[in-house]
Amino acid sequence: MAKRKTPTKKKDKKAGAAAAEPNSKVAKTTKTTPTKRAAVNIDTNAITSLSKQIISAFQSKSNYRILNDCDDNGTIERTLWPWFLHCAAASGSEDPIELPGEEVGFALAILSNRRGNNGGGSSAGEKASGGGGGGGGDPQLYFVVDDYDHSSVNTGGQVTVSPPENVTMQQRTMAFAMLLKLLLKYQESGNAESIATKTEIVKFFIASYSSMELCSKKTGSNTATHVVGANKRGIIEGPLTDLVGIRLWDAISPRKRLLEMKRDGLLRKRYGLFETKRKGNVNVGFLPGVLDGLLEGVAILGADGKDEAMQEDGKTEGIGAENLLLRGHISKVLELLLDLLSYPQTRTHVAPYLSSRHLVVQLVLSKLYNQSRRGRGRGGKEPWILFRQQVDMLLDSERMEVASSMDGGDAGTKTNDVAASQQLIHQRSHTLQKLLHRHHTAETSEVIFAGVGRVCDSKWLRGQLDLWSEDTLYDVCYRLRLVDDSGNGNGSGDTTTAVKRLGCTRRELLTSILLYHQSSRQSDAAILSMAPLYPTEVLLWDAHSVPPSLMNSGSNTSLSLPKLNARFLSPGDYLLRNFRLFRLESAYEIRGDIVDAVKRMRPALKSDGYTAANDGMMVDYYGDNQNDDEDDGESKTDFQGWARMGLELGSKKRDKPGVRLIRVDPPRLGERVPSAVIAEVVLDYYHCATSLQKEWDTVGEFDNLFLVCVDATKMTGGSAPSTGMVGHDGEERRVPDEEDCTFPKRFGVSAVRGCMVLDVRDENGLVLSDPALAYQEGGRPEPKGKLRFLRVALDPAQYAADATGRGSPLGTDVYETCNLVVRRHGKENNFKAVLETIRGLMRGGANSMYRSIPSWLMPVLLGYGGDPNMASYASPKMKAFAQKTTGVTSPNAALDYGDTFMDEGHLRDSFVGCELIVDGREVTTNDDAAKKTDDTSLTGRKKYQVKVIDNKGQSTKVKVEATSYPFPPSYAGNDIRFTPVQVSAIRSGLSPGLTTIIGPPGTGKTDVAVQIIANLYHSFPTQRTVIVTHSNAALNDIFDKVMARGDVDERYMLRLGSGERNLQTTSASAHDFTKTGRVAHILSRRGDLLEKVQQLSESLGVSGKGERGANGAPSYTCETSEYFYSHHVKKRVDLFEGAAAMKEGNLSEANVIDIFPFKKYFSELGEASSSLLLNEARTSINEVKSIFDELAEYRPIELLRSQRQRTDYLLTKQARIVAMTCTHAAIARSHLVKLGFHYDNILMEEAGQMLDVETFVPLLLQRGESDDDASSGAAAAAHSRLKRVCLIGDHNQLPPVVKNQSFGRYSHYDQSLFARLIRLGVPSIELNKQGRARPDIARLYSWRYDDLGDLGHVSTRDVFKRANTGLARTFQLVNVEEFEGRGESTPTAYFYQNVGEAEYAIALFQYMVLIGYRPEKISILTTYNGQKDLLLDILSQRCGNGTPLAGVTPGAISTVDQYQGQQNDFIILSLVRTKAVGHLRDIRRLVVAVSRARLGVYVFCRQSLFCNCHELRRTMDQFAAGPARLQLVKGEHFPTKRMVGEDVPKGKLHEVNDVTELGALVHSMQQEYVANQG
Repeated sequence: MAKRKTPTKKKDKKAGAAAAEPNSKVAKTTKTTPTKRAAVNIDTNAITSLSKQIISAFQSKSNYRILNDCDDNGTIERTLWPWFLHCAAASGSEDPIELPGEEVGFALAILSNRRGNNGGGSSAGEKASGGGGGGGGDPQLYFVVDDYDHSSVNTGGQVTVSPPENVTMQQRTMAFAMLLKLLLKYQESGNAESIATKTEIVKFFIASYSSMELCSKKTGSNTATHVVGANKRGIIEGPLTDLVGIRLWDAISPRKRLLEMKRDGLLRKRYGLFETKRKGNVNVGFLPGVLDGLLEGVAILGADGKDEAMQEDGKTEGIGAENLLLRGHISKVLELLLDLLSYPQTRTHVAPYLSSRHLVVQLVLSKLYNQSRRGRGRGGKEPWILFRQQVDMLLDSERMEVASSMDGGDAGTKTNDVAASQQLIHQRSHTLQKLLHRHHTAETSEVIFAGVGRVCDSKWLRGQLDLWSEDTLYDVCYRLRLVDDSGNGNGSGDTTTAVKRLGCTRRELLTSILLYHQSSRQSDAAILSMAPLYPTEVLLWDAHSVPPSLMNSGSNTSLSLPKLNARFLSPGDYLLRNFRLFRLESAYEIRGDIVDAVKRMRPALKSDGYTAANDGMMVDYYGDNQNDDEDDGESKTDFQGWARMGLELGSKKRDKPGVRLIRVDPPRLGERVPSAVIAEVVLDYYHCATSLQKEWDTVGEFDNLFLVCVDATKMTGGSAPSTGMVGHDGEERRVPDEEDCTFPKRFGVSAVRGCMVLDVRDENGLVLSDPALAYQEGGRPEPKGKLRFLRVALDPAQYAADATGRGSPLGTDVYETCNLVVRRHGKENNFKAVLETIRGLMRGGANSMYRSIPSWLMPVLLGYGGDPNMASYASPKMKAFAQKTTGVTSPNAALDYGDTFMDEGHLRDSFVGCELIVDGREVTTNDDAAKKTDDTSLTGRKKYQVKVIDNKGQSTKVKVEATSYPFPPSYAGNDIRFTPVQVSAIRSGLSPGLTTIIGPPGTGKTDVAVQIIANLYHSFPTQRTVIVTHSNAALNDIFDKVMARGDVDERYMLRLGSGERNLQTTSASAHDFTKTGRVAHILSRRGDLLEKVQQLSESLGVSGKGERGANGAPSYTCETSEYFYSHHVKKRVDLFEGAAAMKEGNLSEANVIDIFPFKKYFSELGEASSSLLLNEARTSINEVKSIFDELAEYRPIELLRSQRQRTDYLLTKQARIVAMTCTHAAIARSHLVKLGFHYDNILMEEAGQMLDVETFVPLLLQRGESDDDASSGAAAAAHSRLKRVCLIGDHNQLPPVVKNQSFGRYSHYDQSLFARLIRLGVPSIELNKQGRARPDIARLYSWRYDDLGDLGHVSTRDVFKRANTGLARTFQLVNVEEFEGRGESTPTAYFYQNVGEAEYAIALFQYMVLIGYRPEKISILTTYNGQKDLLLDILSQRCGNGTPLAGVTPGAISTVDQYQGQQNDFIILSLVRTKAVGHLRDIRRLVVAVSRARLGVYVFCRQSLFCNCHELRRTMDQFAAGPARLQLVKGEHFPTKRMVGEDVPKGKLHEVNDVTELGALVHSMQQEYVANQG
């Protein structure tokens, strides 16, 4: 390889010029002259030396990354630059950087420009949304190479580059364009000839385009509102999209290009503009060369032709090293093509180009594809299954239904639904028929006169094409502009080269091209309708579809998985990707449960009463009987063990089969699968303990079970394959059974089928699953007998596949072979409801979604709207929406803030810098009159309606007009003094549109949510608000705070789901808030009100006590009480008002006791009085009226007799605030839609912890105000009732939980819709004042946020000012060395424990309790479940029975992930790992860990490991500033008088050397404690 010439060093006169002219000599400088704008100072030798270190590391490591100051997941440097450096250095020559090192360093320095801790810098220095905050000191760029498993940083080189300051976004974009240009030049120079180098270049582009989706930048923030937006095109998006933009069409044949441009006027204009700027030959980019390499590689591997064997562990035999590299290269190229077709920014030009190359047709015709199809095996053994799966995905992706451009978006140009897609195919069919009629009438008459449906049918059309001559086929394809062998097609339509490469005939190629072009594609809805919802054994152990959780994502092997992007092509694309990933993630969890149950059941082969597993003699598995049928019956599987979640099917004693098919219903009209498949499953409890029987009797309606066939005759036994690694104990590590794809062979698992329980009966036929049994007198009856008969619904789609032989070779007999049933925990077993919801949405088409989701929201949610601000309340679109929509405050009207403001001073402080007018009086900060109104004891508290008038540049100040109205004294209302940013968030939540609120820890996001809910409740009495959270705890917290306000009537609140039983409200109500609980409350309330009506009737002489019912019950009903009010009460009220009007003198002071009609009623209630003023009388009359008004609401409950009818009425008609979790929303959606459930507002808390689709589904809980057919999705969207959507969360804390990490790393499945919207640039409001933690504790994580400050009370309240008793510091990192010769340990794989840290943490807890701390105010957290179990074990020993602290437990012992959303005064944290940082390297996990504490946080870890981890440096540096040994203060008892910041007297300060010393100290304190107690 040619050496790079050392460039001439020249002085840099202007830093900006280098970026403006990336190829200029300025850009090649290695030495700079200081100027006012700091110049670049690049050490070329350091970068060259670094690249050599990186190459050395590449030889032994599979992953590499590049970090910079304040780096985080999703920033450019982490995902992009390592690939670039590797591509630049892939040759491994003496001088590895073939590109000019100083140019690379210069561009990297510009691109990584960062701002300091004090803000500063330009927009180029803004951190990535979702990334870290501004750093302290000078920004620096670090290159780090380390292991994939996040080991400590000790293997890579490091170099520091000082970047320039104040570099513009344009300059940074041009710097990246320079890097791309250099890389393409390197590729074209012939240096990238090896397969490894080509693969690295492809990986670079995969990472580049992925970074394009992840690197939106904040362009600014407003300190008054803290609303941030994002740049439309990031630094790298422009150069990358241009690379596969309109220039790519130069590689399309002219005839094909003209046809494409005729179909799309926008593309025609683009190409015309491109032509006018053309200067000579245009570089069409990298893609044509990549495709040529792909096809050549496929041809080479197909030519080898041999069916390579694969070992049990998935490794291939007989595949050479060169072929393995080529195999990895092909998979990466296909991954890149799938990515380019999935991004709206790139698909527009790439899809037509791929179509012109007939890439999919050539891949399907290749020998490699057909070999993989013929050799398809089970269990992921077949070597080329990944290739076939990726080609199938490419086929679907290329023909994906794409949404048309909406609101300036660029998502696509062709279709917007299934009908439009079919219309395009029909148009092609008409074109084909016209062409044939004109040129080939005689030979093609059958096609000419056939119906369009027949022409679109690929099977029928293939039969007709076989009758045509090859010349006719070519002529038709040529006239359709599909092929061109004339040499004028730039090679894109040339069939000669393709035929030679594929080894097929020209006729086969032409036939396939024409079929691909003409045949119709199944719609996404049809595809999903045929897809089974339950996973089978084939999917469960398919290593490419359900990969191991810890698969090395940095390897060359791709996965056949869809990816979740920031933008989607259409609603169908969004739902289809989420459906597949949700199903696969569920399959991974189900696989683990089935593996656990099968292992515990210990299957073994049994024959003639002897079990091979337990008998040492040889067993004749075939027996002596020569009859094959009887011989098969002799051998069977026997289960030697037992499992809580598994049970053997059938009854041996009663001779009952395990599974019996009962009914198969015919398909519905237009469908191909049965409408229902019903079977009976028999369970025998004969060998089950009583406790286990009770657990299995909890299985009820809608629970999902899994039927497993375990065939011991097919068991191979043996251990799981080796991982190739040696554990800390020196033993060889093996693949965990739940990750092992050979598990079915080893344990004989031959079939897995899912089912849903419809009902459960005992031996007497009693339906045990009937919920009405719980309401019978005497409670639920005891089941009879040991047998249980479950009527279950099998998966119709899977049954259809089995019936046709596609699912199982046994056909439908596979169900009768099942001999094991596995159940799962309820909270983990709701996957089917979510999948059915997504499939139902797909079946309804885009219009059904547009009827539920308004037109202003859908483009923003899916990312194809042109303006991310369009859903904001301040946008012109939303102002127009508010102007014409009822139930929404007009943009020119005042918003009702209710009791948001504590007083006028609070109102004034919330609109600082604005011209404030209150009740027509202008208020200033120096207004003495205004200050007097701040004292609510003098003026009384008030509510306010506020109107904000933006003068649009006419005035320097925004005008705010506020109108006060009385505050009811009957309830407490809001007691929080909201900050200006919180008030801004409340304003946005009350306004129509989309509100996204970023709530850092302790900033009061839940309080903001509660205030929005309460204000909507009072401002819009006819509207319903839905509250959705991720966890039951968060939902109960919101519900509890709403109830505590006292101004929301409890009869209008409803809690759905199972977590409502844990709701402990502060309300005086003794009733629960479930649907049944609410009905019971209403019936009880109805009885109390009817008793009052009865008393009123008796007091008026209308009825007597003798007319009461049995046991003195009132004789009235809701209906008769209404008649009573009309004929008796209302008449007397009218007479009273008439008589009062004739009273002389001042009416307000007149005594009306003599004419008051209800004085006897109130006297009986103990409210008798000798005088009664008119206003008091009217108040009493209103009280009487309220009785009848409330009874009128209960009348339908009285008429409805069944419990289900009553609860449904309550849900759809009465409840105004409905709360549920996102999981329950998916489960209940179909039922809610059928009921006609409607809502106007939705608020989602913990939105950052919900999966993308889990946030999307709650938006679709209603059908829309109108179901009229609409001509377009946009028209249907006008009927959506939804007016306000408020998402509250924190994307800087932990993302949604995805158990299979491969889905998160490869498919971005762990992204939340909340985080995705922020990346897309949707305006968000970031709360900027925390009131949870001490200021010094808050600084541990505040650097992750923009300008996060503290509320005043964290510095002024005594609890924050006072020091922590017995502890010298408020936070401290304690270094824990080896304890008894051990650090971290793993008793089982990935089950990490650290005995030293666990003992230390428990000892500190004991010490704190012994000096007076309340134990419930202390929580012990750790980062691993193994350590959590160890902590519980040690606590049970140290604080168990017989110990001085018996029964004392902390507030919680939990993992960091499970504790998110909770808090406590003191946190003790164990980080466990001593050999590798582990998953704490994700800074978001550390943010959660240290932000849980209010007053103190104490971390136990290996300091040298974690303090040297670059990602954690900003937090760990603050910990490292203190001593590494625990510092105690002797002689203090809670509460201490010592204040924070006071020096501890030397005699009292004690440093603990190790855990042994602390244990001895605690032991002595316990002895003293016991002595004092005695």
